[in-house]
Amino acid sequence: MDRGRAEAPLRQLAEAELRRATAPGARSLGHSGRLSLVAQALIAVGAVDVGTADEIQAELDLALAVRQPGEGGAAPQRLAWVRPRRDVTGTFGGSRPASWRVVPVGQVIRIRDDEIRGDLGLLAYLQTAHGGRFTMAGWMHRAAPGPGTHPLRPRPHVSRHFIAADDKGAGYTLGLSTRISGSAALAGVLDLRPDPQHEIRWLDLRTAPGEPATRIHLDPQVPTPDITVMNTPASPGGLLADVIAARVLALASALPQETPGQLAAAKPGLLPHVTGWLGDVVTALEAAGALPPSSPAPGQLAGLCARLGITGHGITTPPVADLPDRWLSMLTRYHRRTPQPAPAPGSWSATAAELPELDGARVAVLGLHHSERGTILHLHAGGVTMEDDWEYYRGVRPLPALWIRDSADRWHATRDYAPGPLGDTGEVTLELEIAPPLEAGTRWIDVVAAGQSAQVRARLPVRWTWNP
Repeated sequence: MDRGRAEAPLRQLAEAELRRATAPGARSLGHSGRLSLVAQALIAVGAVDVGTADEIQAELDLALAVRQPGEGGAAPQRLAWVRPRRDVTGTFGGSRPASWRVVPVGQVIRIRDDEIRGDLGLLAYLQTAHGGRFTMAGWMHRAAPGPGTHPLRPRPHVSRHFIAADDKGAGYTLGLSTRISGSAALAGVLDLRPDPQHEIRWLDLRTAPGEPATRIHLDPQVPTPDITVMNTPASPGGLLADVIAARVLALASALPQETPGQLAAAKPGLLPHVTGWLGDVVTALEAAGALPPSSPAPGQLAGLCARLGITGHGITTPPVADLPDRWLSMLTRYHRRTPQPAPAPGSWSATAAELPELDGARVAVLGLHHSERGTILHLHAGGVTMEDDWEYYRGVRPLPALWIRDSADRWHATRDYAPGPLGDTGEVTLELEIAPPLEAGTRWIDVVAAGQSAQVRARLPVRWTWNP
């Protein structure tokens, strides 16, 4: 890729935005966000760095600020909203970090006290150089007052600290903090404090002093997952096109489609890139060399928009009908949707595996759970950086594009729901929403991770558990 060539479309867009905002009759001197979106796309594929993009954005902001009409000494105060330059995002390269330990668990811990009741399923255990943690999902509700007692005033948040001891006698604390309103499904992580200093075979965990311990086995005999690595290189721009398609299809799967074009009109602001700026993104990727001239991605994105009734996207390449199988699978479900039975809210499946390293990124699957918002895939990633205000919302970079194929040969997109804190470790825990949700009869899933150098497929069993 040519970084010098990649800057040119950004500067051209900045000039166009300035002309638009300052033209006679313009409603405001604010910019539309098109420059920011294109800059994020170029940052994601490594064509420009954050500092360069911020400089160009700051120059536009400054030019708009000084043109803002005002009275007397008001103009200098309006410069306060010009965004400062961010530090260039660091990378986490170098030698391979210490090995991870990924263990499916599938045990329930029960919480019974005067205030709350809960059944939490421990999905998986992960231990890295930065600590140990469980992913968990389940139900929690407030306890009913006993005979002759006054009900406790509900608190907005409930915090609990569990204690545990391992097979070598080391002690740990696991903290839980959540909001309880009625009876609700919940999910998240339980971190071990202090960080484990050795490989744990089992933990005796107590939810309260005096309560009997639940032994959590961390050395189960688990069959080796079926993992396939396919040598299918892809261009950075082609991978980004796949991510864009996943977001569009994920939104489409959640919206009604009685009339053509309803997706384009639904929930304004959720898809700005398909309402006029996607063509700018494609043009910038081509100029930077991230999309080679022979790439089918521009025509495929145009074809996807055509199938969904979305116009005004700005892609000049004619749409093509030959779309990737996973796109076509989701389009078929979108146009021929029939209700399918879903797992009960609060259901979970303790499926876990670490995928082979892909383009420097490490990914571990840490279980599934189903709630009112759909099916969530718990994930841990390493060798990545957090993305800042990323419109396509993958949460980390360069996390591979992730798709799910179920046991009925239906494809599902994924989109980031709640990235956990990254700090300076280069690791992050994510919850990815699977769209459309998995069905109750799903027996296994293929987690497909696509990178620039290869594609990885891991087949994982799915066994739903529900503790009402």
